[in-house]
Amino acid sequence: MSSNYCDGVDRRQFLKVGAVGGLSMAEVLRLQKACANGAEQKDLNCIFMFIVGGMPQQDMWDLKPDAPSGIRGDFDPIDTAVSGIQIGDVLPQISKVTDKFAILRSLTHGDSDHGRGIHTMMTGQKAGVGDFNGRTNNNQHPCIGSMVAKLGRPGGLPPYISVPNFQASGGPSFLGPSYGPFVIDADPAAPEFAVRDITLPASVTVDQSQRRRAALRELNRFERRVEEVSGQVKALDGFYEKAYKLMTSQKAKEAFDIDRESEATRERYGMTSIGQCSLLARRLVEAGCRFVSIENGHWDTHRRNTWSLRELLCPSFDQAIPVLLNDLEDRGLLESTLVVVTTEFGRTPRINDLAGRDHWPNAFSILMAGGGVRGGQVIGATDKHAAEVTDRPITPQDMTATILNTMGIDHKTIVHTPLGRPIHLVDDGRPVHELFG
Repeated sequence: MSSNYCDGVDRRQFLKVGAVGGLSMAEVLRLQKACANGAEQKDLNCIFMFIVGGMPQQDMWDLKPDAPSGIRGDFDPIDTAVSGIQIGDVLPQISKVTDKFAILRSLTHGDSDHGRGIHTMMTGQKAGVGDFNGRTNNNQHPCIGSMVAKLGRPGGLPPYISVPNFQASGGPSFLGPSYGPFVIDADPAAPEFAVRDITLPASVTVDQSQRRRAALRELNRFERRVEEVSGQVKALDGFYEKAYKLMTSQKAKEAFDIDRESEATRERYGMTSIGQCSLLARRLVEAGCRFVSIENGHWDTHRRNTWSLRELLCPSFDQAIPVLLNDLEDRGLLESTLVVVTTEFGRTPRINDLAGRDHWPNAFSILMAGGGVRGGQVIGATDKHAAEVTDRPITPQDMTATILNTMGIDHKTIVHTPLGRPIHLVDDGRPVHELFG
């Protein structure tokens, strides 16, 4: 049976506006409030950049110039803004901002499969049985963004936003769909880029939307009376009102509207996927989003590793990262924004017969900046081939615990499955306190 309002928009259409993972934005807001723990949180945000495919540590962050030619590769170490720290010559712009970030050279875990490695790094939990190499919501444990959505301090936007797509293993698992990401399923570098689900349908005028709100309130009052009789009161009115305000909020619209940035600013970041995603992430945390997840892919360099890094992958990466860090600092946001640049694993020390490097989870590097991190330092070390960790091993659990604790969330917090089973957010993880010393 159809329930059209006088403006031609039925209730089903309204519920689809702002939909996240099958729930309306209003339902997301309601469920998040119902499950919040009420604890006081730090006013910190996180930009979580996931480099999909595996960054080669020997070519970017942990060069071994004295290793044999079949291991050291074609890149040379260069000096950086911090005396004693060298990185690969394929990252000349990033070398100028090493004072703003820390290099963690001793990440390690035991899974060389892409999907399973991604799940491990996205959740701080080893993947169990199953196939993790699809785009479905296959989380066996909540991802970090969903943990922040559940336990972090609320802001003016959805607490967890994913761009430019749903990130593999970026789901909420047993926490429920209300803690999944608001997915910006579009590349902000595309000329036709637009964010769906934050505005009312184009055919609905302001007057029509106000009439619809009145009709919706009446419908909800009727539903509430029915539910009161059955003892199942949901009282959704306030949450629909909040969702409506988000969809009609000028501040929210402006945050998502990357075209409000000057052409000069957009060009500084680079008119590339990683460049424009980084710029959009800065806008979103500035407007109150707590956790922005960025995916940057195609780093699986099994063949032509040198050419791929030099010509395809590193130029846009090398442009975007320093501009993002400098922009956050110039706006006074770097201290309140933790920036994490991570990947699922590293690459093999030995170059293969196709001039590429294969999967290697034993030792790899990631970056952390902002949020109180002391820049200009290297934590951990590997052997002469960047093959094994020799000092300060850091696990995905440690990384997850570090992110959560930095944002004021106790990584030892126990949450419960729908069946009541108690689960720790992070098992055996320890924050990397050296980052803040």
